[in-house]
Amino acid sequence: MRHSRLLLIVILLLSTVACSSKHGVRVDFGSLENDTLLIVCRPFSHADDFMRQISDTLLTDSKGILEYTLPVEEPCIISVRPFATSELINGGRRWMDDGMINLYVTPCDRISVEFRKEEGGEVEFLIKKNNLNKNIHEVNVLIKGFHDKSQKLAIQMNEAYLAGNNVALDSLRSVLKGIKYDYIEFISMCFRQRLNCEEAPYIILLSPVDSVESYLAQLPQNTLNGMFKPLLAQVQKKAKEALQKDKTKNNLTIGAVAPNFALPGIDGKEVTLSDFKGKTVLLDFWGTWCYWCKKGIPDLKKASEKYGDRLVILSIDCKDSKDMWLEGVEKYGMDWINVREDTSLPASDKPTVSYNVTGFPTKFIIDRNGKIRDITEGEDPKFYDRLDAIMTSGQSDVGAIK
Repeated sequence: MRHSRLLLIVILLLSTVACSSKHGVRVDFGSLENDTLLIVCRPFSHADDFMRQISDTLLTDSKGILEYTLPVEEPCIISVRPFATSELINGGRRWMDDGMINLYVTPCDRISVEFRKEEGGEVEFLIKKNNLNKNIHEVNVLIKGFHDKSQKLAIQMNEAYLAGNNVALDSLRSVLKGIKYDYIEFISMCFRQRLNCEEAPYIILLSPVDSVESYLAQLPQNTLNGMFKPLLAQVQKKAKEALQKDKTKNNLTIGAVAPNFALPGIDGKEVTLSDFKGKTVLLDFWGTWCYWCKKGIPDLKKASEKYGDRLVILSIDCKDSKDMWLEGVEKYGMDWINVREDTSLPASDKPTVSYNVTGFPTKFIIDRNGKIRDITEGEDPKFYDRLDAIMTSGQSDVGAIK
């Protein structure tokens, strides 16, 4: 591959002394003088908790060098995102799909990553001195082919949908199904070939949920107990929840009995859905991290004021810490019933599982007989038209899945 210029050279030096209480990262950017990048560090034990991540926007000096200290006390994912591979959008910043890299490191690792950018803007990463991340990157390069095909197909499907071309849309869906099948076959082959390699756990992180348990059972014991152990535990839990959602979604239809649940309220006392038997309930799955959830709060307030005691609004906070949840309820003036789903709960106790919540916000309307009358994913203004119809029709069968 021909390149127009060498963008930068990143050398991540994590302390070589295992007993050190402070682990530093020295970054040498070579040719990227006076430029900016974002470094995000996520410990394996809390990889999905954005509140635990450590991030900083850094500026290299005229020689392209900076030193940065991170409290790296366990294996972590370090994401390196050069601003040179990003663009400004709506006051924010978007990185190119191939304009960043994730490194899976321990406090004693030494990694050298060379970033190159060709004339068309495509970025290439060359990893040295660390076989694990070199092998992970090789897998990701191969997987990128599947992602690129899927993205191109998604654009074509959207065009066919807008044009009302159902024949083309059905054909493209068939092609997409084939790409997904090929991806699953590739992951299976890749796992078999690398079963005894140190990157085998990483491949499990990419596998279909119904394959996770089978792959975990094949891993050698020393690999199961290695650096990826916390990430494997998280992916195993997610897979179980996803499979449980698959079992429940077929029963989660308009007219079905709403699953009961019990979660702690703001005062710590248990709140159950059955507490509101005989009343119409609006279930609102949300989080303080969710832009559209927060944007929809004023409409919830209007519904609360409009219907008063006739309507029970029950907001279920998800993926927030307790402090973030309490702060959000107060900040946004959510003066109705609020409960929180802790991420540590087993799948059987999570409303997000029993209600097959896959996006936020998601709202349900449950009538006085405890039956589901509406399911709406996303912030849809028409949801309140349907709520009005239900509230004024004496709990009729008005409702739709969106």
